[in-house]
Amino acid sequence: MAAGAAAVTRTANAPLASDPPRLASFEARVAAAAIDALVVLLAAALLMGAGALNLLLSSDFERVNASGGAIALFWALTGAAAPVCLLYFFVCLAMWGKTAGGAVMGIIVTRPDGEPLGAAGALARVAGMLAYALMPGACAALAWTLRGTPAVAALTLGLGLLGCVAGLLWAVADAERRALHDRLADTIVVWREARP
Repeated sequence: MAAGAAAVTRTANAPLASDPPRLASFEARVAAAAIDALVVLLAAALLMGAGALNLLLSSDFERVNASGGAIALFWALTGAAAPVCLLYFFVCLAMWGKTAGGAVMGIIVTRPDGEPLGAAGALARVAGMLAYALMPGACAALAWTLRGTPAVAALTLGLGLLGCVAGLLWAVADAERRALHDRLADTIVVWREARP
């Protein structure tokens, strides 16, 4: 009786363990990612815009030099944009298993057994997503050191970008529709509710 009550009280966000997961389509994942990109770009723009506005007001609309504090605040807010964006993904995935894009598209991120991610799973997924920024970043740094030979530097940059695209497109060919960051974090993306 207690086991039956526990099954009934499961949230609508997590599929029942006995049900096979209904994997989200690649198209739904791309649409969710586009919505999330808009959210993080808006957050970054608000932070940088607030810093720029403070800088402009501190300089009395460029009549005097801006104060050192205003310049420091501008750079602090600009530098905070990336951590805030990562925090957005971490908090949303840890607490709800979905971001704003996932909520709009009706998809969630879970463990393969249907269990929620929790803090550790969300951290692993965000770290996997961060790999997409680190790949081209590392290749750009390497290309800078190889700038004396432009062809090799360009090839290095191209390989970094190709690695990102290949990691994301992995979900197209994967039987479980998992991208590289899904594999690294051991997660799947499923429809929140059963679809016809």
